[in-house]
Amino acid sequence: MIKLEDFHRLVSPRPVALVTTVDEKGREDVSTFSWITPVSFDPPLIALAIGPNKHSYWNITRINEFVVNIPTEKMIDKVWIAGGPWDPKKSKIEKAKLKTKPAEKVRPPLLSECPVNLECIVETARKAGDHVIVIGRVVKVHAKDDIVDDRGNLKVDVVRPPLHVADNLFAFPYVTKTV
Repeated sequence: MIKLEDFHRLVSPRPVALVTTVDEKGREDVSTFSWITPVSFDPPLIALAIGPNKHSYWNITRINEFVVNIPTEKMIDKVWIAGGPWDPKKSKIEKAKLKTKPAEKVRPPLLSECPVNLECIVETARKAGDHVIVIGRVVKVHAKDDIVDDRGNLKVDVVRPPLHVADNLFAFPYVTKTV
């Protein structure tokens, strides 16, 4: 029997994103998120749920900028490292050996290996239970040409972004159908 507090394990799999942030001193870091979703077309808004005790929460709410980077299946070990505990002595970007490049409109970096990067500015943050819902306005989109179709849809069978089930369990079930 599933426990009430484990309901989130049934809302899966969920897309995984690597969210890059910077602190007040410009130090870059990354965290793994699977509680993330678009919430508006116009303006383009994306929401993520984050614990207020997390280092990335403090970076996001102090600097008011972040980048959502969509990883590939080949990056799953790096995704796992990025989801680990924060260490003030060594960035998880360094630990995971992720390559970065400057963003165009925000201070946090883009992850070069990720085929999609969404530069975001915080619109609002609101407490929701034991998490905070951060809504960011997407101000710049980067997508490699070979990973989108002629309508702008992600070619999931090419990118194979990780889907998070729970804990260290991920799924890669890519079959697309047009109905």
